[in-house]
Amino acid sequence: MINKNKMDIDGIGNTTAGRDYNDYRTFINVDTSPIRFFDEEIKEVIKEFAKVARREIGRNYNFKRIAAEQKNELNGLTKEYFEDTILENSICYFQQIDDFLKSPINADYLSMYENTIDDLNQKITIFRKKYDEFELVFNDLYDHIFNNNISELKADRRLIWVMLHYMYWKCDIGKGGEIGNVINT
Repeated sequence: MINKNKMDIDGIGNTTAGRDYNDYRTFINVDTSPIRFFDEEIKEVIKEFAKVARREIGRNYNFKRIAAEQKNELNGLTKEYFEDTILENSICYFQQIDDFLKSPINADYLSMYENTIDDLNQKITIFRKKYDEFELVFNDLYDHIFNNNISELKADRRLIWVMLHYMYWKCDIGKGGEIGNVINT
C-alpha cells in the first residue's frame, strides 16, 4: 500500500522507516516445542560434567530396573533409536555421570539435576500425547537446551544428548522405574 507521500507503508523494502523495517533474510529461532522449561540448571550441570567427561569403551552401566524393552515399549521409544543411539553413543558416559552427581563436591549440581528432572517429568506428562515416539521428546528437549545456550554448550553439545539419554536410562524421565543399584562390568 502506498500513502500520499508515495512511501511503502507496510515496511517491505523500506529501510528508512526503522521500526517498520522487515529484513526477511534474518532467521529468528522460535521455540515451538510445548516442552519448555528452565534450562539454565541443566546447562550448568552439562558444562561442569564436560570438564571431566570422557568416552569409556567397555565400561557399562547396569542396574536392576524395568527391562529396557519394556521401558521402551511403555514410552514409545523405538528399538533402532535405543540401540543405535543410546547404547552405541551414550551409555559409555552413564557411570561417569552417576559418579559425578553422587560426589559430595557436586551436591549443588545434583540439586540442579533433580530440579530439572522434576520440571521435565511434569512437562513430559502434560504434553506426551503430542509425541508419537519418545525420540521426538528427546529432540525437542535437545533443541530447547541447545538453542537457549548455543554459545555455552556449542563445544559440548553431544553431552546434551548424553545427559538426556542418562535421564531416560536412569528412569528419571519417562515411564518405568529403577529398582536396584549400579553394577560395574
